[in-house]
Amino acid sequence: DLLIAAHALHLNLTVVTNNVREFVRVPNLKVENWLNAN
Repeated sequence: DLLIAAHALHLNLTVVTNNVREFVRVPNLKVENWLNAN
């Protein structure tokens, strides 16, 4: 998960996942829970 976060951070992307808990600890990483998207 940290490799995914690092790659997304480097490319300024948003990580879309249902496992938000693993990614919110990475500073400045944009994370969106795809189950909560409206």
